[in-house]
Order: sequence, then structure tokens, then C-alpha cells
Amino acid sequence: MNWKKPFFTSIISLTLLILLTMGCTKTQETPTPQTTGPDLTQTTKVTYVGDDACKACHSDTYNNVTHTNHYSAFKPLSDYPLEKPLGEITIFDAANKDKPTSTKLDLSKAKIYGVMMDDYVIAEIPKDAGFKETIYRVGAVKKTNDKWTVEAPKQTDVDNDGKNDWTAESFTCGGCHAPGIEDASPNYGISCESCHGPGSNHVSATDKKATMDLETAKTGCLNCHESNPSKDDQGNFTATNHYGTRDYFASKHAQSSQLAQCQTCHSTHKVNANGSLLLADNPTDICAKCHAGKTFDLDKIMWKNPSDAYGHITRDHSFGAMKYEDLQDDPSTKPIEIKNPTIIEMIKKQLPELAK
Repeated sequence: MNWKKPFFTSIISLTLLILLTMGCTKTQETPTPQTTGPDLTQTTKVTYVGDDACKACHSDTYNNVTHTNHYSAFKPLSDYPLEKPLGEITIFDAANKDKPTSTKLDLSKAKIYGVMMDDYVIAEIPKDAGFKETIYRVGAVKKTNDKWTVEAPKQTDVDNDGKNDWTAESFTCGGCHAPGIEDASPNYGISCESCHGPGSNHVSATDKKATMDLETAKTGCLNCHESNPSKDDQGNFTATNHYGTRDYFASKHAQSSQLAQCQTCHSTHKVNANGSLLLADNPTDICAKCHAGKTFDLDKIMWKNPSDAYGHITRDHSFGAMKYEDLQDDPSTKPIEIKNPTIIEMIKKQLPELAK
């Protein structure tokens, strides 16, 4: 019976060897597709890449843009040769109406973004200062001969000690004058992507079709160039003078589906001989392309507001639909009030949200 044990041992070993050989030579099966997995609809976050990326392919367009007021609306402080080095100031938070809040700010070391409209110095206030906001107008540049000085943007006696204090003023205008700050763009001012949207997908794509939305640029003008009136504290309608397109909503141009809106009269990248973004050097020549044989008094159909609370004097864009003499404005006050009942009804009809 002793022969059985080595016999069965040999049989088991041989069987294992055969199975191992078959396992090594078996063709790899295709794995069964998973019923769940990553979301294939997810896309890489689109980011701002800056003007340098744009001008690599669009150099002529970029060079034209550098001559526009949009491009020069926000510039680095280094463009302003200073009469003396920046130093430390004591600055108060104008946004804090509850209690006087101040901090020491060394302008030579502060995070300064640049200068807006050849006027305000825009900078960051350290978080530990306890200010209501982070980014402020911390100074104003003033030119004397060929040099510049940095002064307070505004002074008032915040702490009631009988002396005027240097105040940090709110930067509510940044969304239009320096959109790149909020967008974390390499360019703080108005750049290509301010109108066209973030361009990382466009820059990195081999096939660039449909990587930029044309509607973004086409409809983007009125995001900053607001034309609609507003309401004062008493509920009266007042004309919006600040943004340069006052009352455009009331014009037949705005209501027409046959026009390219702003781009019908305005160029987007290249200025005319007068430095304006217009498709002709003489504005009435643009009118004549559609209104042949007509004569135009620009000062009547595009009247300038005689006054403004902030000094913004701009041309009306209702093209005669809202004449200044018809508004029933009170000339003794700086805002342009709209008191004419007929015009008020027109505003309520066209802008129902504003009428609420």
C-alpha cells in the first residue's frame, strides 16, 4: 500500500502544473465596461491668459487697441515719474461709517495695482487692518511740470480731532475700469478678455472654432456703458450720465432687430482720427450711410447734459427720442431729472423692472 501515497502526490503535482501552464498561456480577456465612471461632461476651468497671449496671433488688432481710451484707462504706477519716493501714511477707512478705523500703510511696500483714469491709485489694504473692504482708492496722482506726486484721494476729519485725515475711498468702479483685478487676469485694466471673455481654451485649442463666444463681445458693451435711467432717493427718475450711452434704450436703434447695435456706429479695436471708437472721422457720415440725404445737428440729436453730480458730461444716445428740453429737468440741481409724464410712462413700459 506504500506505493499509493507517492502515486497520488505525483497526480496532484501534475494537475497543478497543467493548470498553471494554461493560466500563463490564456489570452487576456477584454474587461467588461464599467456602468459608472468619471463625468465626461466636465471641462477644464477657463482662465484669463492676458494680452500677451492674444497679441501672439492678433498683433495688428492688439496694436490698434493700445491707442484706445479703454486700453489707457488703467496703467501701472511706474508710468508716472514721481517727484519723491512713496512713504508711510496713516489712512482711514471711508467705507466704515460706524467707527473711525485707521492703519499705517507704507505705500512703497503696499500691493499697488495701478492708476485708474490718470487719477486714483488703487491698492490693497492688509486684512489685519480691520477695514470693511480689501481694495481701495488709496491715493490720487497730481502732475506738476514733468513729475507726479501722490496725494490723498479725499480728506475729511474722520476722528474729529480738528484735522483732515487721509481716507481710503471705496473702489466700486473696478468692475469696469479695472476688471482684471477681480478676474485675476495678468492685465488689471481693460484687456482683450474684458470683452471677449477668458481665453485659455481658445489659446490652447488646435481647432479654435467655437472656442470664443461672439455674443459675449457683441452684447458686452452695455455691461459697462449703461444707458438706463435710475431713481433717486425720492423715487424720481434721473438720467444716467456716467457711462456715455445715456437713454440708448429709448432709441429706435435699440429697438431695431436690423442693426448690430453698438457696432453699427462704433469700432471695437481701432480709433478714428479724433481718437474715438467710431467707424468714421465725422460722426454724421455714419448717420448718412443709413439716412441718405438727411442733415443732422449732432448737438441736438446727441445733446450733452449741462450738469452732473460727478462731473460726467456725455452725449445722449436716444437720438431724439428723449430731448433735453422735454425732460422737465430742474436746472438748479446737478442730476438730470426726468419729470415729463409722457416720458415717464415710456420708461415704465420699456423698463418694467426699473418702474417697480
